[in-house]
Amino acid sequence: MKTLNNYLATDEEKQWILSQDQLTHLSEGVIETLFSLGNGTLGTRGTSGYESDLTQPECEGTYINGSYSRETIEYDESAYGFAQFNNKMMQAFNTKTIKISSENEIFKPYNLGKRHINLHQATYHEVIQLHTDSGKKIVLHITRLVCQHQQNTMINHYQIEAVNFTGKLRITSSIKASDSTNQNGNDPRIGNLSILDKLKCVESLSTPEYSFLMHQLSAPKSLMIVATSHQFEQHSNYMNTSSYSKNTLTEQFEVALADKRVTFTKYSLYLCPQTLTSANPQQHAQVCEQALITQAREELLCVKNLGYQENLQLHQQLMNKFWQDSDVTIEGNDQHQLAIRLNMLHLTMSAGKDGQRNIAAKGLTGPGYDGHYFWDSEIYIIPYFIYTQPNVAKSLLSYRFNGLAKAKSRATEMGHQQGALFPWRTISGEECSSFFPAGTAQYHINAAIAYAVRQYFKASDDWQFIWDEGAELVIETARLWPSLGHFNKNNDNQFCIDTVTGPDEYTALVNNNYYTNSMAKIHLSFAIELIDKLRANDESRCKLLLTKLKLSVEELNVWQEIVDKMYLPHQAEKNISPQDDSFLDKKPWDFHGTPKDKYPLLLNFHPLVIYRHQVLKQADVILANFLQDDEVDIHLKRNNLAFYEPITTHDSTLSACTHSLAYSETGNHQAAFDYFDNTVLTDLNNLHNNSHYGVHTAAMSGSWMCITQGFAGLRIRDNYASFQPNLPKQWQGLRFKLKLLGCQVQLTLSRGQITYQLLSGKQFSLKHYQQEYLLTELEPTLQIAIDED
Repeated sequence: MKTLNNYLATDEEKQWILSQDQLTHLSEGVIETLFSLGNGTLGTRGTSGYESDLTQPECEGTYINGSYSRETIEYDESAYGFAQFNNKMMQAFNTKTIKISSENEIFKPYNLGKRHINLHQATYHEVIQLHTDSGKKIVLHITRLVCQHQQNTMINHYQIEAVNFTGKLRITSSIKASDSTNQNGNDPRIGNLSILDKLKCVESLSTPEYSFLMHQLSAPKSLMIVATSHQFEQHSNYMNTSSYSKNTLTEQFEVALADKRVTFTKYSLYLCPQTLTSANPQQHAQVCEQALITQAREELLCVKNLGYQENLQLHQQLMNKFWQDSDVTIEGNDQHQLAIRLNMLHLTMSAGKDGQRNIAAKGLTGPGYDGHYFWDSEIYIIPYFIYTQPNVAKSLLSYRFNGLAKAKSRATEMGHQQGALFPWRTISGEECSSFFPAGTAQYHINAAIAYAVRQYFKASDDWQFIWDEGAELVIETARLWPSLGHFNKNNDNQFCIDTVTGPDEYTALVNNNYYTNSMAKIHLSFAIELIDKLRANDESRCKLLLTKLKLSVEELNVWQEIVDKMYLPHQAEKNISPQDDSFLDKKPWDFHGTPKDKYPLLLNFHPLVIYRHQVLKQADVILANFLQDDEVDIHLKRNNLAFYEPITTHDSTLSACTHSLAYSETGNHQAAFDYFDNTVLTDLNNLHNNSHYGVHTAAMSGSWMCITQGFAGLRIRDNYASFQPNLPKQWQGLRFKLKLLGCQVQLTLSRGQITYQLLSGKQFSLKHYQQEYLLTELEPTLQIAIDED
């Protein structure tokens, strides 16, 4: 796809463009979020590349995924086991903006200019008309990319066009601190990443070759360096007038604007290794400082030596490969087409890819939730990567494995004799939730992690991962459940789990949350099954693993007894699954008497008021039923939907996609489509009025799940995939690809027909509704008529 600073020409190419003109219904802050770029390590908001009063951003931010600041959580009334520290995703210094002047006259924008992002290229484009008070006019073109091929690098490319002025221009380019503050202290979804008071400048340099600012973070004690280098295509003079303060480094260059244009590129590099530990911190710091400076200089100049065009080409090659594997094409709704591509792009731009970082609830697009990772990653996001970029899915699971030591320590702190307890919200692996009723009490995160391992393994058959990490991750999280629950003599000696919180955070600290109990059962059942598979695969290696983990036959027997006797609440008269032991006895919420401006409830009512009512923030039993798959009768699923949907506020963006999936599964295709529409447009239409502080990555991946696991009915079975496709009547066609069972397949749905095609791999077994088929290299394509009635 060709590179343009203005909008692409053809209708097909315009499907890849999201422009400012299309977003007039949104605030500037939301547009900045949607125009963000990232590569899983580095992310930056889509703010203007020109510094002026008119282009002042609503919320500036450049973020380093996996790096964080650590601060003490202050409690007026604390207690044993409360989370002690909060993590904040590292907000790096801003290197994007420039200013242009001529003979002491500053060029100012006429207006905000024209901006868009090219989804296919993952590039940001901006065109600004500038003038001085005396009437000199120029046009500035900016192209920005956060390199997919260089994880620590961002590139801003500038072209200055003459309009009615030629002559000398002075370019002012800076590295400066940016402040991302919380403007609503009562909204727990909004974060505050400002850490300037915790940074100490320890080194700086400004030369024609490159420049940098290096700061030391107080907690965890670590270094952060931001370095830049400029490359002019025309002759330029480096001005010896750079200014410096502890949080700003400014450089100036002089160039001559002739008849046509001036072109230059600014390369920015960010490093924050957070490995500053030594018996002699001061001496070690000096060594680390020099090593980091050397690393930054070498990486930066390596990128610079490639030049802008070659970097752009390498970046686009990776984006081309991404879209070849991941694109979803929708015929019949341009808005849905644009939205699903936007969603998939932000997912890949936000997900860590090295096993050391995960994917935040707000991605790398804003300060929301302080950049924390949640259970969203395993239940909602990893499925998308399992079937499109399995290596990324494995990386996200490796991040959890690398956090096992802290999770085991947390389990001990919480009174469990063995096993691991993963944090509800975190970056570093330590629990960061200061509100335990809706944080630490959500023990189901352990099951979410095991469920993601289960899904990845079923789809990939990746034995190497299971032996190296997956099995230990499943086992250590599983061995927590026996100490969390008990065999209750007052309940037919069934296994009960008390005082936990399920996904519905409007109901906290309850006994026998249906979701938690059902997921614990799935978790323990899978752990037992996995050990049997390990024995069958390599008995001696399995014995060594179980010896290492000190897993006894007695412990396995307890797991099996829990599986056999797990209590799952059921109300026989209505044939529904109570959300917990107390839910059906609570007073129903007065929906008719609650004004629209009182939603979301969490911002307008004390938690205790909400807890004592029958009202849901998000799908709970409904999500459990979906994850239980065919273990639950379809009639029970329909009854649960009919009961819970009317009392669910959907105040969480996780809720709509779950309901879409549930309605697809139970046959209400119109409701499934309506909830999909609500999901896929969550950020593009700012449906929850908080996209200005970051996208909603779980809803973005949920929109993909609605298509593949909802409309197409994808389910993974042992050694085959099952599909029950139903093309929404509002669309004319749908096409997507999947990687699973060692193959890549493409599904194409049109009115009255579906085509399954084997793109790679030797053979692929599938079930279309109840009929079994086999795709092979010799017969790779299968067309089946669909009765749309």
